Amino acid sequence: MQRNPAPKRRKPSRAWPVDFAPTIAAQPFVQPFAQPLSQLYSQPIGPLKGDDDSLGAGHDFDMPDVITDFGLDNSFAALDDTHDDAANIAAAPTLSHIGRYALKRRIAKGGLGTVFEAWDPLLSRTVAVKTLHLDDAASARSPLDGLILNEARTAARLNHRHIVTIYDAGMSPQGVYIAMERLHGRDLRQALAQGWRPRADHAALLVRRIADALSYAHAQGVVHCDIKPANVFLTARNRPKVLDFGIARALGAAAPQQEGWVMGSPHYLSPEQLCGHPLDARSDVYSLGVVAYELLTGQKAFAGHNLQAVTQAVLRGAAQPAHLLCPDVPLALSAIVARAMSLRADERHRTATELSLSLHQWQREQLADAPVFASATTPSKRVRSPIRTLALGMFGAMGTLGAVAAWYGFFYSPFTH
Repeated sequence: MQRNPAPKRRKPSRAWPVDFAPTIAAQPFVQPFAQPLSQLYSQPIGPLKGDDDSLGAGHDFDMPDVITDFGLDNSFAALDDTHDDAANIAAAPTLSHIGRYALKRRIAKGGLGTVFEAWDPLLSRTVAVKTLHLDDAASARSPLDGLILNEARTAARLNHRHIVTIYDAGMSPQGVYIAMERLHGRDLRQALAQGWRPRADHAALLVRRIADALSYAHAQGVVHCDIKPANVFLTARNRPKVLDFGIARALGAAAPQQEGWVMGSPHYLSPEQLCGHPLDARSDVYSLGVVAYELLTGQKAFAGHNLQAVTQAVLRGAAQPAHLLCPDVPLALSAIVARAMSLRADERHRTATELSLSLHQWQREQLADAPVFASATTPSKRVRSPIRTLALGMFGAMGTLGAVAAWYGFFYSPFTH
């Protein structure tokens, strides 16, 4: 009896699980910051407690972002990385509802909004839902709705393995929200605060992956405008996911500002962002260079006791080279980072792709120069592995025995006489 051939396995579909595009298109655009920003902040940013003019570039204080602080507060210093199964999450107590999503627990809170772990009953899966603070009055939330909708519109058309995936967005009586993939791990700001400092080659690989994600976004006409450690999430094996496209702009658009306030994180903004000039890919290259500097040295490139001091430090561009601050940073890698952080945009890498290729070339040179087994007498000479030497000897002996056996069989076989 002839068996039926096994059915071919189909490749998984990459189609959106929900009809996302019409969802976003149906949302009215809300101009962010329809009211003066002074009404959104009870106190202006000024000198912070415990800081003074003597602080060096490595001082790390808790200066909030001027506009886009969706980072974690101290009570959520680390996201748990447990992977509860869907049944447990669905059965967990519900804090509230927004749209069709049941909010199960708060996993992150910043100055402007909150991120919840939520359950999607329609598709039976766990998601992360970002929204403005639910306990704020509607009058306080509505001026910021545009940030959420802008992030949804921007990130929805980006499909890259190192960019967070957006599933859905909508409006509700509690305000606008975004549903996105639930990530497990920690963001780069948390990792650095906890003392994590990768090796130079690992840092180069991490920055390369972020650069590849930015290169893809730039190819779609999007400048992120807010690259910083808090917007780089580290998943398993420290693979990055770029987050938060809330203040992203089209290539060539002016830097987002409102009534003299600069939108973004002051330590990582490019000089052209601070000056309100048109932006291109080199602005994100600069911010990523500042992140790379912090990865290699464990210290911020620019610091100050208030926003004005940080701004002046960035505009002076007087960051000490990474290899001088930390002698274990390779000189060539320090030069790549310094070029990315150049004060003048025309002196930087022209694109994120060019930055990624520079890092890739440096990694290849490192591998080419590294010996397989170091020798005490000739450290630059490659030494063959003892196991490999033994294996080659055994194969050589077997080949010799085989040749002798063949010769003996030919001359002494009864079939040859």
